[in-house]
Amino acid sequence: PDMVWLNLVELSKLRQFSNIISQVSKSGKIWKAWLGLDAPERGFIPEGYHSLDVFHKLLLIRSWCPDRILPQAVKYVEDSLGPRFSEPVLLDLHSTWQESDPSTPLICFLSMGSDPSVQ
Repeated sequence: PDMVWLNLVELSKLRQFSNIISQVSKSGKIWKAWLGLDAPERGFIPEGYHSLDVFHKLLLIRSWCPDRILPQAVKYVEDSLGPRFSEPVLLDLHSTWQESDPSTPLICFLSMGSDPSVQ
């Protein structure tokens, strides 16, 4: 789709992805096969992009398949902050709010369909 192509054009402005437009044009079938995987973020990324660090893989996944960004974002959080920061927890919003202060942000990843406003 057009949005994916526009995402790739923007991504190609980064040094790590400077050749992605020509690579996709030349090897479209390989990229299409990768996109066809149930979880492309866990598959082998074509054209040497599999060796990217987790953050740049996150950018690539976001550009190609935004519906798969959450699993890659969780992996990025795990690699950056540690697994305990990506484990699902039942949120007690009231106690979390009491533990916070103006200099400590609260970051919550919500699952599809979850609604913390009922708390």
